[in-house]
Amino acid sequence: MSIEEILIIIWWATVGVITLIVVLLLYLMFRKYQRNRRLQAIAKVTEQLAKADSPLNQYISTGERSRKMLAKSKIEQKAIEEMLIHRLSLSRAKSEQERIMELSEYYFADMYAAELRSSRWSDRINALLYIEQFQMTRLKPDLLVALKRKNCTGDEQFLILRILATFQASEIMDELEPAAIQYSEIQLLQLVLLIRGELLDRLLLQFDKYSPKLRYTIIDSLRINNIRTQDVLQLLEQLIYVNDKEMRIRAMKALANFGYMSPEAADRMEQELAEHQSVSWQERLMRVKVINSTRDERFLPYLEQMVSDDAYEVRLQSAQALLRYRQGAAILEQIATDHPDRFAREMAQEILERRNYERNVG
Repeated sequence: MSIEEILIIIWWATVGVITLIVVLLLYLMFRKYQRNRRLQAIAKVTEQLAKADSPLNQYISTGERSRKMLAKSKIEQKAIEEMLIHRLSLSRAKSEQERIMELSEYYFADMYAAELRSSRWSDRINALLYIEQFQMTRLKPDLLVALKRKNCTGDEQFLILRILATFQASEIMDELEPAAIQYSEIQLLQLVLLIRGELLDRLLLQFDKYSPKLRYTIIDSLRINNIRTQDVLQLLEQLIYVNDKEMRIRAMKALANFGYMSPEAADRMEQELAEHQSVSWQERLMRVKVINSTRDERFLPYLEQMVSDDAYEVRLQSAQALLRYRQGAAILEQIATDHPDRFAREMAQEILERRNYERNVG
């Protein structure tokens, strides 16, 4: 093959590549133009819907229906969807929220149900996000079917479980243990935090049957949600003496948040402290926090002892706890001058100086 023939081949190849690039650029420009036109059309309709006298706003505010609310095109349907999401994020009135959810179900429930069956992952995820925001309980059967499909990804499964928990669907109870295996503790906590009422009562009744990871998460959820029932108190008071160290620590942390102990639990705590049992510094710290939350004067001698603890955090919390008692400042002053342990003296001095500084600044 001559040099001229090679150059001709290279030239035609170059022309072909350039042509392909130009065609691709033109296609992308056309797609962008179409997308921008669609977004502009949606924005224009949304602007009309946002007006105070629009039929949609009138319905949301007063409950008065109008035929003008019907969506005549996909553009109008998308604009209504965005408008309802926006209003839902702003609305604080329960009646308005209920109307928005009712309207969203009327317009979009069938569409979202179809998108849950789509072969495109993005369609399914978007549908799940909208179902969650609009709280479309009517689609619970579709969600349960979607959960068992082979093409249901981990992200989709987690979203479906979160929606079921939001709906307070009883089916979520059978999914918690598998979720504890599949997901991180933070993700599992997101699910358990949503469980309330009768389902929460079931969680507490079946507590001992669950895996440690799920039990840890339930304890944390009780603390974060500030659940303060008699049943929860009894459970936490039992758990602070189980063999599982991590569970003891989490239970004491939750009990400290509770701010109260039964007389029987306080007696046992005092006995444990009197016996000077060897426990980790994390447990000693949690004991101080429990004592601090109850402000029971029987624990004053033990707080005074723990100001000289080996762990800095325990010394700090103990000294701060002492200040909450009427005679706490006097005890700290005595520790600051007379205590044989240098670290205890320094901690007492630090807390007293900090208190005096805050008083002067205040």
